[in-house]
Amino acid sequence: MRGKRAECETCRYNFANIATSREVPKPDPKFHTALVSDSDTSGMLDLAIAWKKPNGRLKAMFLLLDFWKRGLKDCFVDVDISEAEFQQKCANMGGRGAKKISLDDAKKLVKRSTFISGAVGTPIPWDYQHWAYLLGDMSHVPNPSGSLYKCSRCGADLSNPIIEVMKKHAQLEEAHFYMVCDKCAGEFED
Repeated sequence: MRGKRAECETCRYNFANIATSREVPKPDPKFHTALVSDSDTSGMLDLAIAWKKPNGRLKAMFLLLDFWKRGLKDCFVDVDISEAEFQQKCANMGGRGAKKISLDDAKKLVKRSTFISGAVGTPIPWDYQHWAYLLGDMSHVPNPSGSLYKCSRCGADLSNPIIEVMKKHAQLEEAHFYMVCDKCAGEFED
């Protein structure tokens, strides 16, 4: 009966049980902005996505995307942040400035990172699992095409033997990759 009786609605001891035991529809957030670090050459991108709440404050998701090893490396969500605080947190993303991108482009980056995570066995952060609904329907975002990892210099597909080595060592902290395609590798030969 707990959670089904009228007096349970306001019971401070039972509120957490009610929230988790019922199918509570999540409100549709209103997209505000998405910013990504301008650090394409490092393989790591910071991504910040914000949605405006009815009171004018923001709900923001901050993600660390590792396209050279683990995929979706980290995520945290701030459910009540001012626009100024959001801009301050994004001012120096990735050691550089941030550039504005569309929500669709942000979703593609997230999809690519979760695709890599699935392929190499990186656990998806709890915050992302809990707050992923903010991104909306991700089923229409296509899986990345081509090789799992891309050339660090030009973005071309890498060969399967290179991909397998990278996948094998993706979870090692001490392993660092800077893989290039055959074309870019030839540029180093003199």
